[in-house]
Amino acid sequence: SHGTGRNSGVIHSGIYYAENSLRAKLCVQGAALMREYADNHGLWVDHCGKLLIPPTEGALASIPVLKARGEVNGVEVVAVGAEEMRELEPRANTHFAQALFIPVTAVVDPKAVAKAVLAEVQALGGQVCYQHEVIQVDAAAGIVKTKTASYGAARLFNVAGLYADVVAKHAGLETRYSFQPFKGKYWKHRDPSFRMQRLVYPIPDLSLPFLGVHTAHNSNGEVYFGPSSTPVIGRENYQGLQGIQWRDGVSLSASLVWKLLRNTNGLRQLAMREAKLLRLSGVCNEIGRLIHGVRASDLTQSLAKVGIRSQIFDPQAQALVNDFVVVNDHRAVHVLNAISPAFTASFAFAEYLIDQHGQ
Repeated sequence: SHGTGRNSGVIHSGIYYAENSLRAKLCVQGAALMREYADNHGLWVDHCGKLLIPPTEGALASIPVLKARGEVNGVEVVAVGAEEMRELEPRANTHFAQALFIPVTAVVDPKAVAKAVLAEVQALGGQVCYQHEVIQVDAAAGIVKTKTASYGAARLFNVAGLYADVVAKHAGLETRYSFQPFKGKYWKHRDPSFRMQRLVYPIPDLSLPFLGVHTAHNSNGEVYFGPSSTPVIGRENYQGLQGIQWRDGVSLSASLVWKLLRNTNGLRQLAMREAKLLRLSGVCNEIGRLIHGVRASDLTQSLAKVGIRSQIFDPQAQALVNDFVVVNDHRAVHVLNAISPAFTASFAFAEYLIDQHGQ
């Protein structure tokens, strides 16, 4: 219903992330495992590859940086020109006649993957308990208490996504981090016959923490454009005032205003970019930097395809945290900042947690 089910389903390559970061390592390993899992379980997977296109002339300087970063991280990255771009994706905007192609990028149905994993867990005797709100964690004893039951284990893993920081506080864990969620909205192409051969992403502004508007598609061939990167004041604030709790709302609002005043992580520039997405014409202009043939009248905002990024902020560094964070506390292991590409990395992430933090 939340993080996994609202994921784009893109199996990312690992090209974006800093060398030797946990995100880079686990993304590359996890992508291979995710593709293998989908293939072995007969799940839908589109091995379409991804084109990275410079949306502006200023983005051209980032092409060699990303190519080098990808190669260091062990990702196959191919520099292509205008003719190759058109062959890979006929709708591609070839204005600058330069792009990067990542053959290994693929797309899966995240809900189908989750259901397959769930079935395997249950077949092995595992139990999944829904609607069990955690109210207390005894990290030293390895005990989790919910409103209805109590559970004990030799090792506890807090992988609660948008609520990981809340569960950590229930365990008495004190960190310097604070929570700052962002909402990603998508716009759907109205014409069911509109198709894309490849994923098309912008060469990102490396000074900002988000990739920018790009294409997405699902097993039905439906094409979406997005996401936005809108700061929100609720963990489940998918639409309007939905999912806003007053304590979160007050603290997140104050924190957001403070970050905007300080222009933390270029949030003012991000806010200006987000303002353009309030109008369909603005969304269309962003899309037009990457592909041609999409008009504002072709778009409609998707009410279903909306997700919240479980982002944390480091006041010591005065920056949004750009890597996964894993904290050991007695018998408990807390996974904080499970931002993209956490879904891609998930199988490798699980192995990492067991191997490095399971004893």
